[in-house]
Amino acid sequence: MVHLHGCYWRYAEPEETVEERIQRYLCRPCGLTFSVLPSHRLPYRAVRAERLQGDFDQRAGIQTQGLDPPPRAVEAGCLKRAWSTLTARLKLLKDAFGQLVSSSVAEVAPFWVSLRQSFDSVAKMLCFLSVHHHISLLGHYRCLRPPA
Repeated sequence: MVHLHGCYWRYAEPEETVEERIQRYLCRPCGLTFSVLPSHRLPYRAVRAERLQGDFDQRAGIQTQGLDPPPRAVEAGCLKRAWSTLTARLKLLKDAFGQLVSSSVAEVAPFWVSLRQSFDSVAKMLCFLSVHHHISLLGHYRCLRPPA
């Protein structure tokens, strides 16, 4: 049985003061609280999922033109760090996605291309990883682990 348990505010975009409300819930039987992020949000990242996908598509050579509008300094830094994190997690993610991605890829750009052939959005990738492996694309988050 889950009940509403307040909310918190999170910046909607990097370098902006606009915030969006994130709802929190309480599981009465186990006592844990959790948040449900909208599909356009990434855990612990200020960048929208669509912007991350567009940037990764460009880095992997799927798209030739950059993001519109171009990222400002803070967002560009967030996107660069996210690509580095994806690179560092390549082996783990290849194992998690299994046969959904080509087994011959050894670098992050071909991995991303293969991943995008299986999933048409970052939101679907995140959903697959959280449901089947209790991890996320860019990190292992405590909120995704089931209670002990």
